[in-house]
Amino acid sequence: MTEIEASIARIAAVGRAAWPTISLAEEVLAEHLAARRRDDPDGPVVPAHDADYYLAVALAANDRAALRVFETHLVPEITGALRRLRLPGGAIDEVVQILRVELLVGDPIPRITDYSGHGELAAWLRVTATRRALKLLRATRREDTLDEVLLSQAPDTAPDPALQVLRTRYAGEIKQAVITALSQIEVRQRNLLRQHVIDGLTIDELARLYRVHRATCARWLADARGDLARATRRHLTAVLGAASPEVESVLRLLDSDIEVSITRLLRRPAG
Repeated sequence: MTEIEASIARIAAVGRAAWPTISLAEEVLAEHLAARRRDDPDGPVVPAHDADYYLAVALAANDRAALRVFETHLVPEITGALRRLRLPGGAIDEVVQILRVELLVGDPIPRITDYSGHGELAAWLRVTATRRALKLLRATRREDTLDEVLLSQAPDTAPDPALQVLRTRYAGEIKQAVITALSQIEVRQRNLLRQHVIDGLTIDELARLYRVHRATCARWLADARGDLARATRRHLTAVLGAASPEVESVLRLLDSDIEVSITRLLRRPAG
């Protein structure tokens, strides 16, 4: 028995154990793996997540039992990812229906065939759903900018009423400082923050997207947060000029607001 034949037998056994209602012929699995090898002869062919791959191939084959599993087990994963995006009313149902067509029917082939089995199917679907939803958002309304979201997460009230007055007085300067700082940090850092804050991707999803370890991605985000806060402070110092008691108060307020804003966003529970 060749390595591929052994892999097919293993995928079939694991898949049938995980999804006993689905009966998929090993010949269909063999055809799917052969197609992957033709499309990417130098890439990995054998999947790491056998049960998920078995289910995906069954979905591509329009297996009715697999479609029921999709509705029961995978649609909730999709809707959970979409709820984080603050979509307008009815948009979640619209995106889910669009994905049903794209993933399971397709033109000319179902997009579920793109799933390689090298990451969890649920995670792959969450990222796919997020990207599709963002396309819909861009088509229906102006997308929030990263600086607006960061500043909207600032503390509602300052510990000192005088600091609240300063926040209001220098709102324009603080906003411009954040915008300028965002333009000065590394492109990768800016993209990471935007994908995490605007697109709603978790650290685990970003790690899979960039093909790095979760700890590496978490460190990248922490570095981006720190660099953004420091760059914002530098720019505001330059704009406000020489140090004075009032300027120092604004800078302390900035340190608090920006750090709290970014930290709140980057410490959201993964889901």
